Amino acid sequence: MKRKICLGLMMVCMISTLAGCGTSGGDQAGDNGGATAVADENGNYIVNGSFEEVDFTGWVINNIDDVTEELDVYTRETDCYEGAQSLHFYSGSSDVNFTAEQTVSGLEAGSYKLTGHIQGDAAGDANASVYFYAVVNGETIKTDATLGGYVNWYTAELSGVNVTDGEITVGVSVTTAPGGWGTIDDITLVKE
Repeated sequence: MKRKICLGLMMVCMISTLAGCGTSGGDQAGDNGGATAVADENGNYIVNGSFEEVDFTGWVINNIDDVTEELDVYTRETDCYEGAQSLHFYSGSSDVNFTAEQTVSGLEAGSYKLTGHIQGDAAGDANASVYFYAVVNGETIKTDATLGGYVNWYTAELSGVNVTDGEITVGVSVTTAPGGWGTIDDITLVKE
């Protein structure tokens, strides 16, 4: 009897552990669950940083005021920085206005570097706002990016992000006029 109870408890623990492993299921409904800090073979703590999972695994996508007409994972290698898919955005008759973010917890204290890649066009909008950001220790730090044309990739880097409480939220924000479009790809967070 004790053996059966022990085996049952072990099974429950294994199932709950496995359920928490791997990627965290983020989607447009806003459920990223907060990824637990596990670096990949390249030292990247971001889950699905190249958007190779079509369901936005790991990410919370916020289509602000539902104005961005197309906001999806795009499968087209020519529009990717890395891999075969990227985060694609476009609006023909309304503004582009969205954020994509991911929270990672359980990080070791120390300095981290956020890198992201974006390409596209702001449709002549001189007031376009494009930036990558990190929210750490209650402070938002950002680095501006540019939409410089088709496959003219802009690499944004934010180094020296000091994590002391084990948690960081990273993301990208794009706001531009109707006609704005682009793709975002290969977002990484590595310990410096």
